[in-house]
Amino acid sequence: MICSAEYSQKDLNEERVVASNWQQHSPEYEALVLQSFNMARDNLHDALNKVPEGKKAAIVTDIDDTLINGAIYFSSLVGTDSARTTDTSITWWKNKALEPLPGAVDFLNEIDNKGIEIFYISGRFNEVKEDTMENLKRLGFPIKGPEHLLFQKEDNETLTKEGQRQKIQDQGYHILMLLGDQLDDLGDVEGRHFSQRQKWVQQNRTRFGTDWISFPNLIYGSWESAITQNFNKLSPQEKHDANIDALKHSHYDQIQDPLFAQHSTSAMLWMNTSADYHALTQQAYNHSIQILDKLNQNSMENPVIVIDINGTIVNYTPKRPDLTHPAPGSEDNEHSWHIDRQKASQPIPGAPEFLAAAKQKGFDIFYVSERPLSSGLQGEKRDIEEMTVKKLRALGYPDADETHIVLKGEYCSTVEKNNCTKAFQRRAITTGQVDKKKHQIALFIGDMLSDFDLEENGFDPNLKVSVTANKDLFGRQYIMIPNPMNTRRLIAIYSEYAGRHIRDLSSQERATVRRNVLRNWPEKPF
Repeated sequence: MICSAEYSQKDLNEERVVASNWQQHSPEYEALVLQSFNMARDNLHDALNKVPEGKKAAIVTDIDDTLINGAIYFSSLVGTDSARTTDTSITWWKNKALEPLPGAVDFLNEIDNKGIEIFYISGRFNEVKEDTMENLKRLGFPIKGPEHLLFQKEDNETLTKEGQRQKIQDQGYHILMLLGDQLDDLGDVEGRHFSQRQKWVQQNRTRFGTDWISFPNLIYGSWESAITQNFNKLSPQEKHDANIDALKHSHYDQIQDPLFAQHSTSAMLWMNTSADYHALTQQAYNHSIQILDKLNQNSMENPVIVIDINGTIVNYTPKRPDLTHPAPGSEDNEHSWHIDRQKASQPIPGAPEFLAAAKQKGFDIFYVSERPLSSGLQGEKRDIEEMTVKKLRALGYPDADETHIVLKGEYCSTVEKNNCTKAFQRRAITTGQVDKKKHQIALFIGDMLSDFDLEENGFDPNLKVSVTANKDLFGRQYIMIPNPMNTRRLIAIYSEYAGRHIRDLSSQERATVRRNVLRNWPEKPF
């Protein structure tokens, strides 16, 4: 926590830094966006078969951070004492330098070519409807006319998106699916506190990845105001205090670098409190079950699912909470705190149901992790493996044994130890080294590109171009779970910009790197 006489709006803006860094620079974010569009594509056939006789088919989509990149507006607030206002929002919406999100233009043109009506529902004001329509057309989005853009009223009195959706249905349309980066884009959310919203997601979990398609947005949204009652009316100091209180059960208090803690606040809040995160993980696992339902197992040799552990099926715990230092008290062995925290970790929403269903369908599960076998503590040769087996069994995960939990280094030769990637573990599974049976991997699930077989196919799992080259696999053979706090990805982003590993930089230098990699709105009016 940053201590000062009074926490300012400028201080509060700093809390978005890591969230912005990940959303703007990680290849995993782009993979998640493409995954959402692929899920929508793959569900379209079944959705069309359910259109009632006499009804016209339509798709309803949000605009900002569903179709076009709005994150730059918010990352541009960092370093200023400004907050989002009506006037600056209008200026941003009229901006002609807006960019489409990966896959958005192609997807909506495919929908348009099938004769399906597309309606754009947005919280934008009607006074920018013409500018928005012009910008969307310029980017290649299909727009039939202003009646297909449903914005806020002229007096800026907000009509709920549920009300807008009802207007479309009243015109004789059957809505096939809804796309958006906010829960309000998908349904009439019950409850204002994040715990109530999480419960609402759980109650409606089967719709995510079916007729509700969610997109990641950890930089801003209604999830922020769900932190506490009347959040939007609080002062910056009160908002900050509420944020920290909401993170009391996370590893936030183990971050030794106060600047990194401040910069990580929004990203950690999104992962630890937002119902939107729950929606995305439920969506991923729901769709994974749909994929398995359509697979012909008889055409595959001993089909298996390869899945990551930390941040994919159990809550993410970093070895070094601030990227460079172990947690307080574990300086002598950085694994000790990690082991203790993992013992108390909870399952990722949707993971238990998916793995149980996969096992019931006859798929073996292999858990491939970068965890070592041992912590290196005296007398401990396989303590991390033993802890992992015990934990996964306690959570009821199938195939939780020493054979199916494949940890780092088990199948690397001495020469390969320094570059022992997950490719070696996957190869051991497919070639029969693990259980004397050759396996074909039906599905890869993880929170990093390195959890997929990109490396084996000649692609660098650290590059966005690898995502683009394999765009058709996300949401099909590759299932991505969001994890903006994955320290390996953050270290890679910052070290690449700095030109050296960030451990060689001071705390202030690291903070400067994080701010400098933010994308900026050159014409910002604040």
